Amino acid sequence: MQEIRSKVAVSEVVGIVLLLGMTLLLYAVLNSNVSSFSFSSPTPIVDLVATIDKVNSIVYIEHNGGESLELTTNIRFTFGSDTYSKNAGDLLINLDNDYKWSFGETTQFSFKGIDITGKYIQVTVVDSNSILLSAVLQKGLD
Repeated sequence: MQEIRSKVAVSEVVGIVLLLGMTLLLYAVLNSNVSSFSFSSPTPIVDLVATIDKVNSIVYIEHNGGESLELTTNIRFTFGSDTYSKNAGDLLINLDNDYKWSFGETTQFSFKGIDITGKYIQVTVVDSNSILLSAVLQKGLD
């Protein structure tokens, strides 16, 4: 009887080793598949406020809190049917020279020479394919 027990014990150990090997192989395959996915960066949490100065023909966007934004953040200005696209770095009044759009800093876009009478005016700030601000500054007639 001693011999039968030892043969049974060996087959159980071999079965457990095979199951463990298959489990590790399945884990390795799943891990390689999941790690190959590219996950986008999370949307920054930020508080932006847009205003329009019609007297001086300037649109201001102020960073009122939250995460700092890269200077490559895209800002779109729509005046009626015309759209102007700029990077934040081109419009930023940089107070601390940290090469980011941070709390308390403002961008300004001059629209001198553009007649805004009766036109729809909108500002959109886009970062990493996420809209951070979409503000209608003037409803317009068209």
